[in-house]
Order: sequence, then C-alpha cells, then structure tokens
Amino acid sequence: MAQRSDLLSLVGNLPPLHRRAQFRQAGTCKICDSPAIHFDRVDFNKYCNTENYYEFGLSGILIDYLRCLHCGYIFTRDLDDWPAASFAELIYNQDYIKVDGEYVKTRPAQYAQDFARRLLGCEHARILDYGSGAGVFVAGMRQHGFSDITAYDPFSNPQPPSGKFDIITCFEVIEHSTDPAGTLNAMKKLLREDGCIIFSQTLQPPDILAIRGSWWYLAPRNGHVSTYNPEALAELGRRQGLVFHNGANVYAFAQEFPSSYALKARACAGPAFATLRLAAPREAASSAISFPSASDILWHPTENDSVWSYRWTGAASLAWQGRWGTADCLQIRIPVLQEAEPGFGLRCEVEFAGQRQPARQDRGELVAEFDVRGRTAGQIILHTPEPILPEWDRPSLAQGPRGLAILVSQLPEAAALAPEQFADA
Repeated sequence: MAQRSDLLSLVGNLPPLHRRAQFRQAGTCKICDSPAIHFDRVDFNKYCNTENYYEFGLSGILIDYLRCLHCGYIFTRDLDDWPAASFAELIYNQDYIKVDGEYVKTRPAQYAQDFARRLLGCEHARILDYGSGAGVFVAGMRQHGFSDITAYDPFSNPQPPSGKFDIITCFEVIEHSTDPAGTLNAMKKLLREDGCIIFSQTLQPPDILAIRGSWWYLAPRNGHVSTYNPEALAELGRRQGLVFHNGANVYAFAQEFPSSYALKARACAGPAFATLRLAAPREAASSAISFPSASDILWHPTENDSVWSYRWTGAASLAWQGRWGTADCLQIRIPVLQEAEPGFGLRCEVEFAGQRQPARQDRGELVAEFDVRGRTAGQIILHTPEPILPEWDRPSLAQGPRGLAILVSQLPEAAALAPEQFADA
C-alpha cells in the first residue's frame, strides 16, 4: 500500500478518467467464459461479520474480486495458484474458528436435524456428503436411520470414495472453490445418472452492485473466493448437463430423469430454473430491420459509447424467439444501457404465451419470470411505452423516436424478430 508521503505524486500521475479503465484488470468468467471486470477490492482480513468485518484489523493485503458481465458470478483470481497446503496453513488454520465458530459442530448438526426430515423416505439411498469436514452431519444422519451415508472431504482427504451415489449433499462448500466447474464436475462423477445434488449457499443480494465489497459474505479470510446468483448457478449446471433448482437457501442440481430418491432430494429445493438474456440484434444480421419512414424503425443503427455497443428501440413492441433447457421457471433478462426518459423501463411489460407482466429492474436489466413447464422454446415480446424524441437529443430528430438502448450481446441467446415474424398473440 502507498505511504502517505507518496500519495500526492501517485494521484498527480493518474491518467484522465475513462470508462475503459474498468477493463484494465478484466479476466474471463470461470463459469461461462464471458468477460469479467473489476468489481471491488477488500482486505484479506475481512471476514463474515455483519457488524464489524474488520474486527481483527487490516492485514494490508488487498484481494481483488471480478464480476462476470454475463452471468454475474463474482470471484477472485488471487488465490487460484495456492496449493491445498497453503489454504490449510493460511486460511483453514487454528484461527478459522474465530471467523466461523459454527462450522465444526453447530451448523452440520443443524443440517442433520433438518435434512433427516426433508429426506424422509430416503433412508436406504446411497448418500455422499461432499465437503464433510469433521463428519458431524454424517454422524447425525446415521442417528436418524440413514445407514448408507459416506463422508468425503476433498480438501482434507483427497482420496474419493468408490462407486456412485443416489444423493450428494454439499453444504457451504462451493463458495470456497477456486474452480466451480471443476468442483461440480467432480461431484457429478460420483453421482448416479438418475441422481441429485442438494446444496446450501448464500447468494448475492439484489443490491450487490450498490453495496459491492461491503457485502458481509465477500470475505477472503473465510476462504470465500466465489459468490453466486441464480443465473450463474443455472449456467454452471447447464454446462454440466444438470438442471438447476432455485430454492430458498437450499438448491439442487438434478439429472434430467431423476430416480425416486432424487425426486425427494430435488423437492428440498425450488423449481427448475433457467435464464434467457435478450439482446439487441447485431446489425450485420438484421440490416437494421428498418422500414419506409423513420417512425417505422424497429431497431435504430448500432451506436457505441466507447465501451458498449447498443441499439435504440424504435417501436413499442419487439419480439425474440428463444430456446432454453428443461425449466419450470424461466427468468428473462434484457440489458438496458439507457432510457429515453426516466422511468421508461418501469412502464414496460414482458409477454410470454399470452401472459403479460410488468418488468422489474435488477442490476441494469429489465427482468420478468414465467412458468414454462412443458416448453423449451417460445416467443418473448417486450411491450414498451410509445418511443419518444428525447429532450436531450432534439438535434437528431431525423433519427426518429427512441425507447430503450439495449446492449448488443456477443453471446446471443435468442433471435430478434421482424414484425412480420411475430406470432399471433
């Protein structure tokens, strides 16, 4: 860290402010391979405490976290090259009890009490507790009649068990993984083809972009090197051929055709969850999709603000044809860079299968969720207020009315449609 005597010269040598600076420490998302930019920086001693997370003072060692621009996964690369022995010596050491006093007995005993009830009827299933720590959860489950349950912790005992399992439990583990895809793949290799993984995890709060590094759970001293949201977990599972189920503090990755045991395990979580991000069409593919007069423009030509590429909408109804995997609940997300006037986005509605609902705003995107059981594809329509001529853009009247500036994605998940392609409502 810079000494105060150096501060004047350091600040004096800073370059002019530019939004591209956020990409100087850009990386690649470990889940979806999309760009990830700098999110925040916290001291290594920050631990999980909602009142005073620097209770043990500052170490002077700063840990950088990145956030994926596509799925929202937040992670640090600073500990990626640490061997297991370094984690044992520097994080999971004799001081760890001071930053997580419940991990040894209290929390696993509570999980055993809870899941013996949740998994009633699975007493004869073959169960593996992945990341089992001292084995308290397994001992508690055996007391409740679950006789074929095995403890396995890849950190303290890297020799995996033999055979495959009907159910894998994994409580408060994946936030400690520097390689979430590798961790899930390791679990999947131990899972039967009709099995289910159930896990617990603290997910990012809705205001994560506002609170950033002050979120209590972003805590390197606890070994929290990865944090997730439902979109990131859904993408993580999809790439492993698993269906993500979004619950309340308990989640699941299930195989497509689950056994009776896996169905009971899956019921511990919520509905099968998938996301679909709708972007403005790339101009080369759509030829601007324009019509005889400016008032008939569906999508305005591509613009750039030195960082993002986007296109303004010119019509009050826009449609996409999308595909998704197995899901009960589909979350639709539309990344919006700018609005023609304040509150324009909050007056939008999203339509699917004849059902319309108001869009909400979340992390710079319009969001709506629909029940899509029995469907894996369909048409989504965005209904906006009538586009206007923005007050700040009166000199450009020839370009016609505008509504929303929607980002042009480099990873299109759904195809934008021209009006003649719209299905009859």
